[in-house]
Amino acid sequence: MALGMINHVSLTVSSLARAEPFYDAILRHLGYRQTGRGPDKLEWDGPNGWILLREAKPGSPAHDRYHVGLHHLAWNAGSRAEVDCFHREVLRPLGALVLDPPAEYPQHGAGYYAVFFADPDGIKLELAYTPTR
Repeated sequence: MALGMINHVSLTVSSLARAEPFYDAILRHLGYRQTGRGPDKLEWDGPNGWILLREAKPGSPAHDRYHVGLHHLAWNAGSRAEVDCFHREVLRPLGALVLDPPAEYPQHGAGYYAVFFADPDGIKLELAYTPTR
């Protein structure tokens, strides 16, 4: 990997059993493949490093993206059509909570087109097309 590229992202979820089908569906669609599992973690390898899920300690508070920590995680799409396809073929069948449907979001830049959604724990995720980057 080149200097500055993301090596991995590790997310904490309340239940690996509940999170696995959700993340497996979205990550496989985005070109990742599941490469590891253990009693307390799951791992996918993909085009931009690894995505790891770890199970939270019992009694952990719920995720709040407005507290210190991760606000959201966004993946890149190569076109607006890829964003629409992801929404139609992955998010809808999963019954995922769509926070903001596929649309232009000019406040994020000219031509910015994205879908914003949440994982089963409420972690905000996004697939975005940015023609200027």
